[in-house]
Amino acid sequence: MSKSILFILILFFEIHGSAGAAASSQDTAKVVPDSIKISSNSTIRGNNNGLDIEWYQMVTEIPRDEYSFFRNSFQISQIPTYGSLALITGSLMKVDRYGWKVNNHLYEKSNSYRTASNLFVDMGNGSFHFLLSGLFASYGLICTDPCALKTASDIGEAVLSTGLMVQVLKHVTGRESPAYALNSKWKWKFFPSIEEYQKDQSKYYSFPSGHLASAAATLTVIMNNYPEITWLKPAGYTVLGGLGIGLVSKGMHWYSDLPCGYFIGYTMGNIICPELKSPAENILNLSQMSFGPEIYGKKIGLQAGYSF
Repeated sequence: MSKSILFILILFFEIHGSAGAAASSQDTAKVVPDSIKISSNSTIRGNNNGLDIEWYQMVTEIPRDEYSFFRNSFQISQIPTYGSLALITGSLMKVDRYGWKVNNHLYEKSNSYRTASNLFVDMGNGSFHFLLSGLFASYGLICTDPCALKTASDIGEAVLSTGLMVQVLKHVTGRESPAYALNSKWKWKFFPSIEEYQKDQSKYYSFPSGHLASAAATLTVIMNNYPEITWLKPAGYTVLGGLGIGLVSKGMHWYSDLPCGYFIGYTMGNIICPELKSPAENILNLSQMSFGPEIYGKKIGLQAGYSF
């Protein structure tokens, strides 16, 4: 965990070093469509009167976040998105067993691979994201930076809202994780009782990936709050890819659990902190990100593509 803390400290100060330089040269006003909720009344970089954020907002806004997610889910424009999501998930299910065996073998045999996998998985834990939120909040309070305060609030709200959505789906789908289904093909037991679920969570918690959902939500709100930091996208999606492989290697998830987890986190992040686009472009979808298995020799990995 010490390596995770070191990484996040480096990331934190890199972000605010770049943001401070950009803010000193030009204040950036963010304009978002009225149809999509944003956590603050207005966001003006470098203006400490530009935000009106309360500490409890990350909790009180959760019902609105969930409602916005479901409202967007039942729009006709989302049909291509869900079709793509189903196609990617179904394709990955064909190689789930093989993918897990290959990655788990590397995890058990290679110390460096195991260390890297554990590091990436730690970066998907909720405690890591709340630590990141705390760092942004501390910086915002000490340096009177409203954007940092908003980012801190957005991260907390994103993790909580995403976590609630993921837990509901886990309790609905009841999919076995690789760690449980060692000697048999994975199974789905829809709507397991709460008692069954709590007794042996690994038997039911595989779909979708909460780690990847939380990480995608956190990355999305940071990128949308700091659009001028161009290296966040390639660096962030590299981390998401490493996280996905690490989760499979440790037997926590199948590859086919990952696309839905990413979609939930990405969508929730954009609901909480919309990307700076026109209303017509701000429709939430999965078209920018694609996942797929990559097989080379006797090894299998996760191939992720992002269209800028």
